[in-house]
Amino acid sequence: MELSWRLYLSLVVSTFSSVLFGQNVVEKKEYFIKKAFNTYPQVSEEFRDCIDSALVLLPNDAQLWREKATSHFKAGQYEPALKYINKAVELDTLAYLGYRGFMKCVFMKDYANAIIDLKAIYKKRPIDQTMDHSYPFWIGISYLKLNKLDSADYYVGLSVNNALLKGKEAVHYVDWFYWGLTKFKQKKYKEALSYFENAMAQNSHFPDVEYYKAMVLLQLNQKEDAKALLIQAKANIANGYRMNEDNESYANYPYQITTFEIDEILEKL
Repeated sequence: MELSWRLYLSLVVSTFSSVLFGQNVVEKKEYFIKKAFNTYPQVSEEFRDCIDSALVLLPNDAQLWREKATSHFKAGQYEPALKYINKAVELDTLAYLGYRGFMKCVFMKDYANAIIDLKAIYKKRPIDQTMDHSYPFWIGISYLKLNKLDSADYYVGLSVNNALLKGKEAVHYVDWFYWGLTKFKQKKYKEALSYFENAMAQNSHFPDVEYYKAMVLLQLNQKEDAKALLIQAKANIANGYRMNEDNESYANYPYQITTFEIDEILEKL
């Protein structure tokens, strides 16, 4: 009986120590993450040093590998970034496969491989999303950049129509923009105008949609209206208006315009 009691006490102490140690490790991880984000620029070596300090404690923590990858992505250092995001996906596929697909689409412009990742996670998690948009949305944009217009139309349309099940207000104005852009590329100008107007109804200072709506109007020989929209788009950019997507400070989103494109058209009108 005495031996059993001693064994019991040993197991209790061992379990308590393990739990306490685990709590301490988690607390230290959170300390390093907060220090990184609250003290240093996300693309700095000091930021990465904090993440590396946490990785010493938790080398198989997928979130930490994702943070390290993101630091390199935002610095335009795609080779190490891909290595680190691959590690995150290996450790937690469901959490980070979609994020890797997004990074391949928006940052690396690797649209074919973005589609592979995004379709794989969409099959597993059809109602989830990454970076504020559905997986079909990112798949559709990737197809659009590959000039596979029917596939782009299907997937961006799928994103919009799924959102419409919750009401028109549930559709993001950027979804309307890219679906309108797809219709424009397909030379379906009436539908393109309708979707661009839906986007502008939600965001009245959206220079990209103003630019591409102007391109549609030029196709319809409405030059004065097109010119007015281009001037408005240029003014909105000058006033700091953009898509309002989280990562556009670090990477241009597909078909995102600048004043150069606007001026190029205005000079010809």
